[in-house]
Formats: sequence, C-alpha cells, structure tokens
Amino acid sequence: MYRRGISSRTRKLVIGGAAAALLGSALAVGTGMSQAAEQGNAGAGSGNINALVPALGFSPGNPNATADRVGPTGVNVPGRCPPTQAQVNAQVALKNANLPSGTDLESRIQRFERTLSAIQDLKCPASSTTLLGRLNSLTALRANANRDNILRGLGLNETPADKAAATGSGDAAASGATGNAGAGSGDINALVPALGFSPGNPNATADRVGPTGVNVPGRCPPTQAQVNAQVALKNANLPSGTDLESRIQRFERTLSAIQDLKCPASSTTLLGRLNSLTALRANANRDNILRGLGLNETPAG
Repeated sequence: MYRRGISSRTRKLVIGGAAAALLGSALAVGTGMSQAAEQGNAGAGSGNINALVPALGFSPGNPNATADRVGPTGVNVPGRCPPTQAQVNAQVALKNANLPSGTDLESRIQRFERTLSAIQDLKCPASSTTLLGRLNSLTALRANANRDNILRGLGLNETPADKAAATGSGDAAASGATGNAGAGSGDINALVPALGFSPGNPNATADRVGPTGVNVPGRCPPTQAQVNAQVALKNANLPSGTDLESRIQRFERTLSAIQDLKCPASSTTLLGRLNSLTALRANANRDNILRGLGLNETPAG
C-alpha cells in the first residue's frame, strides 16, 4: 500500500510537471510567434505606406517659421508647410488601414486624395505641395479613352503632369545636345526651362485643368519647341550662368515667351519655380543651395 501510494503520487507529479513544461513551451512559442508576427506586420505596413504615399513635391517647411514663404505653385503658404514626408506618411497610415496599391487610375487617384487629406489634417494647405496639380492631371484621364495606354507608361505614383515635366526637360537637353539648327539654336534649347506640363491641342476649344489645378485654354501651353523659338527670337543672348540672377532671367524670359504665344503662365509650372528662385534673394545660404541645383533646377523642382 505504501509503495503504491508513493508510486501514485509520483505519477501525478511527473504528469503534472510534464504538462506544465508543455504548457510553458507552448506559451513561449505562441508569444514568440505573436511578437514576430506583430513586428513583421508593422514593418510591412510601414514599408508599404512609405512606398505608396506620393511625394509632396516641395521641400519641408521650418516648424518654427512664423512668416509665409512662396509655395511650389507660386502662392504664399505658411513657412512651416508642408510637413515632412515622414510626417505625412505616418498620418496616412494612421487614417488608412489599407491604402490602395494598384496601378489602375482609381487607385492612383485615391492615394493622392488621401495624401492631400493628411496634409490638411496636419494644418497645411494643398498649395504647399504639388499634389493637387498632379492629382488633377490624373482625374482628367477619366474622360480620356486612351487612359490605359497612358497609365502603362507611368510609375506607381507618377502622373501625366510629372511625365510632361520630365519629358520637357529631357527634350530640351537633347535638342541642345544635337544643335541641328546651329550652335545658337542649340544653346537656346539647352537654356530654356522645361514648361512642366504637356502641350495643349492647338485645335482645342474647351479648357483643361492646368498643372497648378486651375483651368487653362485647352490649346495651352505651346510646345517646348515653339517656346524655345520664341525665346530665341526675342533674346540674342540668353544668360547661361548658374548664378541666381541668370537663372531668374531665363525663367522670366521664358514666361514672357509663353505670354507672347497667347497662353497663361498657369498652363506651365514656370511661375511657381521662378518664385522659389526669387525667394532665394533674401536667403543668406543661397550660394550653397544653388550649388546643389542643375542648370534650370529650382528649389521647387
């Protein structure tokens, strides 16, 4: 009896100990898996958001600023705006458990709309970024029968407005390099700033949304080649320097050519970019800023 009692108690202790050990292991494994899953999800979510939120298109403001500054579309915005890209990404993530990741038109539009909403949540106007003009160039595609082909040529958050700016800059550089019409023409082609928006349809009778979000004549802007020719016609010598005043003069003379060709400045991104240059006149650090910019590049792009 005594030996059986001891044996029975021993069996209970052994079984109990084994069960406790198994439970402890299960809890440890479960906790570890849960933590790993949480970390993995947070990392993936953060990574996805950072890749999916469109770039703001303008340098972050100074959070301590009390005065306005000229925004990328040529209007004054609070000097503290826009927020940083990281702040906007975080705000978009906070409000959107799932941000559309598709390359279809509506997914692209939603990403821009939700990013603009985040900008406003952070108490900054849309005009402190280039988002609205780029969004408008996307929404305009809803009425374009060729939209699928256009979208296939765009990056994840690239828009027709972005593509036009990049193409215009590339065309100008290429024309300058070839110099088919002579050295003078080649210089002009290389020196005239890109217009920043796709050329209008010369036969259009209706307005279209311009790159800054306002309506412009559908025939505007002219082609880059037309503007280059007009600048050449009026300017025997276009300043070629990288100093601030040479840059400003190139933009001013290009805007003058746009107006000669009966199109408004708002059919291009030139005015906002020019304003970001003229604002440097009061910046003591302007020489360092200019050293980091290409020939016709501006703080606004």
